[in-house]
Amino acid sequence: MVRTILGRAFGIRMMTKEDLTKLIKGLDSTYNCVSHFEALEEKRGYDNSKQFPATLYKGGVQKILLDHWLNSEPTVYTLGADGYNFDAGLAGCEWAAFLRVRSPDAVVLRVYPKDRTAKADHILCQLLSSLLFNFATLIPDEFDKVPDLCKRNFEAFAQGGAQGIDAGLRILEALPPLELRGRSILCVVDALNLAEADGTADRAKQLAAILARILARNNGHLLYTMAKRRGASTKQL
Repeated sequence: MVRTILGRAFGIRMMTKEDLTKLIKGLDSTYNCVSHFEALEEKRGYDNSKQFPATLYKGGVQKILLDHWLNSEPTVYTLGADGYNFDAGLAGCEWAAFLRVRSPDAVVLRVYPKDRTAKADHILCQLLSSLLFNFATLIPDEFDKVPDLCKRNFEAFAQGGAQGIDAGLRILEALPPLELRGRSILCVVDALNLAEADGTADRAKQLAAILARILARNNGHLLYTMAKRRGASTKQL
């Protein structure tokens, strides 16, 4: 009886990964989240014999990305196409797949907007929901309950708009510390710059600031890959 009473009291203060996952899954039908496989497991055919694309290696991009990854302190780096003849998003995608093979004990998470023709606010929601969708797989089975991880915020986020994005940012900020078990982590976010319109620029900056805090708490690295603006020509690898 005593254990039952204590269990109920304990449960009032705790939340489980399963509880949070149920709330987050509702976002997938709204924002078409980047799947767990795409975000955390995709290797694009890489194995220990397949090398990083020669055009990126010769251009020095691989060294830039490797130096960022091997930094002993949490770092944030932005990879753009200025001064280089490559697609930064594709470079980030290749690097994530390459690193998953070369550093199998690391956590390499990559998200991107599936619809780059969407309005800036929807792109921001796509990125934010995909981050939540996949960070949720890296949290402890049980953790302290906090007010912002509530159904009301998830419902508001699914409605979109400025207030919805604000709710999504509160959810992201409220996530518990990741459970990495000593593993290194790299988070790659592609095309956040497409979400930086007049009405969304401040919220895109808030997202970047929250991500920086999350990765710093987990001694991880954050890599942004910049997308070409609509109408600009991009040479694919």
